[in-house]
Formats: sequence, structure tokens, C-alpha cells
Amino acid sequence: MKSLLKIVFLLFCFIKIGQAQEKATLLSPGMFGTHQQIPLAELDGWLFHSGTNQEWADVDFDASAWEGLKPVQLSVEIADENGRVEGWFRLKLKLDSSFENIPLGISRKLWAASDIYLDGVLVQSFGKTGNPYEAYNPILKYASPIPLVPGKEHLLAVHFVDYETLITQRELRLNPHNLRHVIMITGPEFNRSVTSKIKETYILGAVSVSVSGLLFFLFLVLLFLNPAQKIFRLATVLTLVVLLAALGTYYGLFYEASYYSEKVIFLITNGLSLPVMHAFTLLITEWVLKKKISWITIFILIVMPIASALGHVFNISWPFGLVEAILLGYFAWLVITSWSKIKKVEWTIVIAMTVLTLGSLVWVTLHKYSPDRFYDYENLLKAIVLLSAPILLLLYVSLSYKEILVERELEAVKVIRITEEKKELLERQNEILEEQVRKRTQELEKSLTDLKSTQSQLIQSEKMASLGELTAGIAHEIQNPLNFVNNFSEVSNELIKEIQDERHKTKDKRDEGLEDELLKDIAQNLEKINHHGKRADAIVKGMLQHSRSSSGIKELTDINALCDEYLRLTYHGLRAKDKSFNAEMKADFDSSLPKISVIPQDIGRVILNLLTNAFYVVNEKKKLNTPGYEPTVTVSTKRLGDKVEIRVTDNGNGIPQKVVDKIFQPFFTTKPTGQGTGLGLSLSYDIVKAHGGELEVETKEGEGSTFIILLPLS
Repeated sequence: MKSLLKIVFLLFCFIKIGQAQEKATLLSPGMFGTHQQIPLAELDGWLFHSGTNQEWADVDFDASAWEGLKPVQLSVEIADENGRVEGWFRLKLKLDSSFENIPLGISRKLWAASDIYLDGVLVQSFGKTGNPYEAYNPILKYASPIPLVPGKEHLLAVHFVDYETLITQRELRLNPHNLRHVIMITGPEFNRSVTSKIKETYILGAVSVSVSGLLFFLFLVLLFLNPAQKIFRLATVLTLVVLLAALGTYYGLFYEASYYSEKVIFLITNGLSLPVMHAFTLLITEWVLKKKISWITIFILIVMPIASALGHVFNISWPFGLVEAILLGYFAWLVITSWSKIKKVEWTIVIAMTVLTLGSLVWVTLHKYSPDRFYDYENLLKAIVLLSAPILLLLYVSLSYKEILVERELEAVKVIRITEEKKELLERQNEILEEQVRKRTQELEKSLTDLKSTQSQLIQSEKMASLGELTAGIAHEIQNPLNFVNNFSEVSNELIKEIQDERHKTKDKRDEGLEDELLKDIAQNLEKINHHGKRADAIVKGMLQHSRSSSGIKELTDINALCDEYLRLTYHGLRAKDKSFNAEMKADFDSSLPKISVIPQDIGRVILNLLTNAFYVVNEKKKLNTPGYEPTVTVSTKRLGDKVEIRVTDNGNGIPQKVVDKIFQPFFTTKPTGQGTGLGLSLSYDIVKAHGGELEVETKEGEGSTFIILLPLS
């Protein structure tokens, strides 16, 4: 009796298995998900058999004895001693009539290899399933067409191969949620979404790499100019880590890479650079709020990348979660204990850490629990995580130095006022009796010593103000070539899409002449991108040259180029500070002028001071709303025998005759209190004299002024 029951039970199981294989799974357009994708791996009706046999792809092969197993249920238990997971899946499917006139494709998002057979015919190979084995790179790939006919029953056979070792992809262990994408039927919207994703990746990738690179070089220059400032050392390290993270993050998206290359880059970027960036931002936050770096922060900085590497290599995520919790707790403690002492400018660093932390948490959460939504917002999240901290750090530095300059300016005004009072006191005391002369003389000598110290400080303040004028102009100059790079990159993207569309056509419909023309256009665009990249590089090198302290060594210098450069930088620097400012710039350069031997940094400062004053006076006159007045500043050069003449002319209100003789005296200024130190023209006069030249002025009240620089040719 028991034997009979066993036989009946076995027959029942075989009948059920046969029914599962014979009944086709019906697909309809209503099953389309995000971007017209139907994940077949989670549907019922799949049969599986481990191992490999080419006959298993045949339509007539009897698979009734196979195991009922969905691809999403695949595990590492069937791996051999080498970690190779290999087997075949079979699924009968049928499309309803609603798919008529809808072009369908087949795609996947998994680092593994597989061969796809439709009705016994190989229609697509993802990677190489044989020996040598090669994993398929699924990043930004279009779907391949598949000849599915609505209303017809098809047999889909999938030969799947994966390796689950330490140095291979290990998709089954590390990314089991990706198995729902092991095979997908897609509509035309999917390929359009891939095209949009590629464009978005190139744009945001270029922006992230360019901005992080520019910020790194900017902080490197500031560190070079201010080596004693710790904030610049910290900022330079942070922006270097961000630059490396940006390059690593987008390298695999810009270039086709093998799994091993992709894995190394991924570990360096996600396992090391990004955690270091997060921990280092905490370090900067602590230094700004507490003016110290504790052992807790150093511990987090060291342990976080190690814990991240454990998570990415061995799928042990709890150590990283523990370190992340310590980081968040310590950050919250820093903010709470410093709340009442945090200055307005310091909130930029707190916000930077907050944005970076929230962006990272959203990134990790979407990646783990909502892969489809993560795919849509991946590039935006990357840009926020990469650029939020360095950009807000730059804002912090800018606001901090603005406060410092205001304080120094107020101190300078106070010192000058005190000095004038002491001079008046000394003049009155000179009339006192002869026996007090010795005592008063000693006080005078002390006052003169203080004055010299004050003058040195003011001269340094004047140089820093000049650097500030240059920085804003240079930022504007760099923006132009960057705009060209971005524009030509977008045009090249469109041309590549046109070539891809052309090459997808059949051979008799392809226009090879059009392809050659498009390739030629792309080459021209790349040349232009290279040209404007070199232009940006030249601007940065020029910034380094003109911002460093004077070496005192004369160089052969193109005076025309120097004048033209400072004319543009001064104008755009003032425009950056005051958007309402506007004036006409004119240049009249003698093209036959030879190069002359000067100290370019010093002569540059002279030209910068004269141009700044010229733009200031024409702007002040414009504020008077004089009918028909157009503010104009002109720079001209001319050879006069054995000398070179540089003229800076404005059509402002001119200089009153009663003060013309005083304008080159130290601390004399016609500007309102707090808007000038009175050292610009004095320093300029000394610099020109040191070059063996002359600095003169021609002025007419109500019509304008002309400052004339005469420099010897040799």
C-alpha cells in the first residue's frame, strides 16, 4: 500500500512539473515598469538545471525533470570548487496582441556572463560563458533587439555563468537584489533612457571633475601664498581627495573597463576616497568649531576606509555602520556643544558636513533598497556628495577673509588717525623748553618706529587687496574656456549619437560619407576642447605667476600683453563685486613695441592700481547721472625713443589742482574713509622709480585724468 502511494505521489509531481513547463507565461505591456522594463527573472514558470549542455537550448528538449527555480532564487550553493556557478534556465512565454508594433529588446544589469537563446537560436551573448570566461560590463548599455512575435509561443533558454571568488564579481553574494535584472524585456523607452543617462553622466561627470580640479588648484595656490594657514592645508587635502574620487567615480562610466579594473577603481573610490572625504570633512568641521583635532576624529579617519573596504570586499557591513554611527554622533555632539559660539561664517562648514552626510545616507539607502530609483538619481547624488563640501569650504574661506580685510581696514584707519594725532602732539612739544628736548626726542623716535611698522602692515594689506581684485577677474576668465569645453562636449555627444544611429542601419542604407563627416566634426570639436583646456591652463599658470611674491628678478616682458591682461582682470574683478558697475574699455597698443626687462609682478601691480583708480572715478561720476556721460577707461602704449610710454586715461571728474602735488605721498587719498589706504599711488611711484622710470599725471577738473608711466627700453 505504501509503495502504491509513493508511485502515485511521484506521478503527480511529474505531471505538475510537465504542466509548469508546458504552460507559457503571458506577457502584456501592462507589466512594463520604470523605463519600459519587464524583469523576467522574477516571473513564475522558470525551469533550471545546473551544468551545461548545448542541447538544452533546443525547443524539442524534454525539460520536465528540471527543477522549478526562478533566476532570482539562484544561490552560490551550486558553485564548483573554483567558484564557477553554471546552469541553464528555460521559460516558455507568449506576448499578447497589445505588443503589436512595439519594438522589443533584451537587456541585463549584472556583472556575469550569459547566452540567450530564443526558440533554439542564439540571439544575444552577454560576456563570454566559455573558457576563457569574461564577465559582461552592464554599465550604460543599450538593449539588443529580440525577434518576439505577439501571439506566438516562444521558448527562452538562458545559459548563465558566474564566478563567486574573492577577486571576481560575486553578484550572488554581494548584490542578490540585482538578480531581478539578470534578464529583461525592454521597450523603446529603455534605450531612450540610456541615451539620456549617458548625456547626463558626461555632463555631470565633466562638471564634477572640472570643478573639483579647479578648487584643488585654487586652494593649492592659496596654500602656496599662505603656507602658515592651516585651513588651506586642510582644504588642499580635502579637494585632492574629492578630485581623486570624482576621477574614479566617472572613469568607469566614460571608458569601457574590465571587471578587475572596475573593481580596483570602485574600491579606491567608494571604499577609500569617499569615506576619507566624509571623515576629513568631519576633521575640518572640528577644527573650525573647536580649533583642535581630537583622537576620536583621527580614529574615525583611519578606521572608516578600513571598515568600508571590509564591506565592499567581504560584504561585512556592520563595522562600517558602527563607524558611521560614531561619526554622526560625534558630529552632533560638536554642533550641540558649540551651538552658542558658532559664528555665521562657520555655519557654512556645518552645512557642508550636513549636506555631505545626508547625501551619502540617501545614496546608500537608494542603492540598497530602491535600485531603480537610485539609477535615476545616481549622477545627481554623486555631484552633491562630491562637490558640496569643497564648494561650501571655499565659501567659508571667502567669507572669513572678507571679515579679516574689513578688520584690517578699520585697524589701518585707526592707526593712521592715532599717528596724525601724535605728529601734531610732537609739533606742539617742540616748542617746550630745551631741557625737555631729549625726553621728547626719545618719544618721537618710538613713534616713528611704530609708524614704520604700521606702514609695513598697510603695504601687505594693499598687496592682499590687489590679489583680491585679481581673483574675481581670473574666476571670470576661467569660466569662458570652461563654457566652451562643456558646449563642445555636448555637441560631440550628439554627433556620436548620430554616428551610432547611422551604424545601426543596414549596410545598404548607411551613409559612410556622413559618418566620415561626423567623425571629422568630432575631431574638430576635440581640438577646440583641447585649445580651450590649454587656455584655462594658461590662465591658471598666469594666476600663479602674478600672485606669488615678487622675486626681484627682471624678465623680458610683453608690455602690451601685460596691460591687456590687467585691463580685463581689473574690469571683471570690479564687475564681480558690483554687478551694476559698467564702463567702456579701450586699448591702443603699439604693435611694434619690443619686450623690455622689468619685474612683471611689480609693474603689474602698478597697472592694476592705476586701472582700479580709473574705474573707480568713472563709476563715481556715473552715479551723478550726468546726461550723455559714458564712463570710459583707455590704456595705450607707445615707443618714445629709448623709452616705453604707458598711458591710463579716464573721463572722470579729474583731480583738483590743490591736491595734485600730494597724490604720490603715502597715506594720501581722495576716497572716502574706509575705501582706500592711500598707499596705492605711493607704492606705484616707488616701483616705477626702482625701474629707472617716471610716473606722471595730467589732469583737468571735470574732464578726467591721465597717468603716464615712462620705462627705459634697456
